[in-house]
Amino acid sequence: MVALLRVVYSFATIGMSGQLNDFYDYWAAGVLLNRGENPYDVAALTAVQRAAGVHVETGSGYSYPLFFAHLIRPLALLPPVTAAAIFSILSLVALAFAIAILLRSLPQLGWPLAITGGVVAGLFPPVIGSLYFGQANLIVLLLLAVAYRAAIPGLMLGIASAIKLYPVGGFLAALTARPPRWRVLATGIPLLGGLLLFQLGSGGGSFSERGGYFLGPDTYWSNESINGWLSRLGIDSTWTHAPLSGLPVEAAMLTLVLLLTLATVVVLLVAPGHPWDGAFALSLWLGVVCAPKNSLWNFTPLLLAVAFVYTRLNGRWWLLGLGVAGWLLIELQAQLDGARATVYQASPGLAWLSAVGLYGGLILGGVTAYVLLRPGSSNRPADGHADRELDVGQ
Repeated sequence: MVALLRVVYSFATIGMSGQLNDFYDYWAAGVLLNRGENPYDVAALTAVQRAAGVHVETGSGYSYPLFFAHLIRPLALLPPVTAAAIFSILSLVALAFAIAILLRSLPQLGWPLAITGGVVAGLFPPVIGSLYFGQANLIVLLLLAVAYRAAIPGLMLGIASAIKLYPVGGFLAALTARPPRWRVLATGIPLLGGLLLFQLGSGGGSFSERGGYFLGPDTYWSNESINGWLSRLGIDSTWTHAPLSGLPVEAAMLTLVLLLTLATVVVLLVAPGHPWDGAFALSLWLGVVCAPKNSLWNFTPLLLAVAFVYTRLNGRWWLLGLGVAGWLLIELQAQLDGARATVYQASPGLAWLSAVGLYGGLILGGVTAYVLLRPGSSNRPADGHADRELDVGQ
């Protein structure tokens, strides 16, 4: 309810521009699949949207695995506005269940904490953006929240990664466990591979052929990954001027991603006890910040890191302060994006502000890594309930 009210507020203050923009790409892709046509054909996608009276920014068109477009096919049989309303309701229901699952992981959960946690999650900018633009992240969040609680994690992670590829980083938690959680890997990876076989169907090859596009520089304003940050620093964009013109974006991106990956693997390998929830949250964090062209809305799974850190505060309230700082930077990014037509224009140095959301995400990742390495006395119940859940989930 909080998230919905916040979206309504956005409609009232910034207008309807961009409303459900991304969903209409999904919907048009489903329409093309129902016709036996290629959903990755941007011109055909645009034609479907215009014929239906939907005027959106198509951009690069449908850029997700084909599996999700097949899931959308029933909605594509409906008028776009009706389909968008149904998808929004499903997203809200998924959000409610995901937050309920995450709240269940908190120690000594009472109504004040439950209400506060629900409000905080509902106001998280990536959640708001996912609802506003009609993104699939809230459905993905529900799958990942189930996996976070160690319930059939391989199955949940495989499906989530087939909808949006960045959750594939979660498999790192299973791979770095001691011993590796083979059941998670043996369930999730073949499932993901099987669902990606849809790419061999109508238009699927076009997705694989766009690898260069995904790994190349991208200055688009909503790209809050390392890729987007470095691209705007080295290349002029619609809204920003490059302060480091000529920066070798692709080489710098690959270097930073490699260093972050190595650092994350080290943390996961040496973390005392390798708790599944923390390892999973950190592994997903790596996928979120490193996946190329990841928008701010794809930061939604960072709620798992927030939940994990809170369960292990153990009186270290300065950790909560750092987490709040990261959250506020992500909120600041949402506000800056709303004023992007003016806020970055005065100086190339202001382009650094176009990635404060990424800086906030990095802070949340750093806090999560610290808690994994220095867990202290766990605030979780001492009855071993979480460990029993994990055994069942494997």
